[in-house]
Amino acid sequence: MRNLSRRLTLALNKIDIVYLANENKKTISDAEYCFMYALDDALSHSQKDISEEWLIPKTTINSIAKKYEREGYITFSRVPGARREMMITLTDVGCEYVKNQLDFMYRAEEIATRKTVEQFGEEFIGIIEAYGKNLKEAFATDKNKDGQ
Repeated sequence: MRNLSRRLTLALNKIDIVYLANENKKTISDAEYCFMYALDDALSHSQKDISEEWLIPKTTINSIAKKYEREGYITFSRVPGARREMMITLTDVGCEYVKNQLDFMYRAEEIATRKTVEQFGEEFIGIIEAYGKNLKEAFATDKNKDGQ
């Protein structure tokens, strides 16, 4: 089992390396990149959700959000019943900005996804999602076992 775990870890690391190797194609910071990627699903997101999902400090998300609001890329809307929580949505100008910033990456991801789906079917994504969930649970169980 150790060899399979190692192969998977190395494969995931190689994906990270591919993204890092293409850093020169980006004109915005990693945090801005993730922020815009997170918002580019046509849904509203809270700063807290983006921070937790993309592992970006809340203060960084807040700074980016303020900057992008000034530039007209995003809007804020109140969450009914929530005192302070605001939802963020891309504006039309923001959608165009995201397209310009992320298009090169989207094209590469779509090519890689298409080829992988042709080889293994769509369930490969569910398998990776399940692995992530199982790994999180295993770390939590191991942490609890040690009494930490």
